[in-house]
Amino acid sequence: MASRDHVGPERPQQPEFYEDLAERLRQAHQRANALPEDARISTIRRLLTVTEAVKRDPVRASERLDRMLNELPDQGDEAATP
Repeated sequence: MASRDHVGPERPQQPEFYEDLAERLRQAHQRANALPEDARISTIRRLLTVTEAVKRDPVRASERLDRMLNELPDQGDEAATP
């Protein structure tokens, strides 16, 4: 068999990248669980898509997760609303 050059997305080698990514995924799920049911279901589906994308392209999935976290209300915001 001929050896093949690696072609595909960049895969960070630093464990810290993946630890941070996992923490942000947990944070996103916590925020999603605080949403009303109709918004929560669609948001969790999007998070599952991001989680699956980590296997193929972790850097791009991380960028998508950042965008989602910016869209989700912070848990402190929900508690401050009367």
